[in-house]
Amino acid sequence: MQLDKQSLNRLIALNDDQLRMVLKGLIREYGIDPQAIPLEQFDMSKLREALAGATEADVQKFAAMLSGGDMGGRR
Repeated sequence: MQLDKQSLNRLIALNDDQLRMVLKGLIREYGIDPQAIPLEQFDMSKLREALAGATEADVQKFAAMLSGGDMGGRR
């Protein structure tokens, strides 16, 4: 999945179960153990709020961090 503001807006529009399923897929795609992130416990409305406030620059920076493995010095 290409991460950009448009795809973020599509994610926001999904229902909670769909959003969790997509996030689990993305987590696996980037090599993270899905069991390490308890998405079932996340408040999806708060996640949607955070995603809605992201700028295109925020999204691009995050995508670059994921593809380059640079997580702000924390690996």
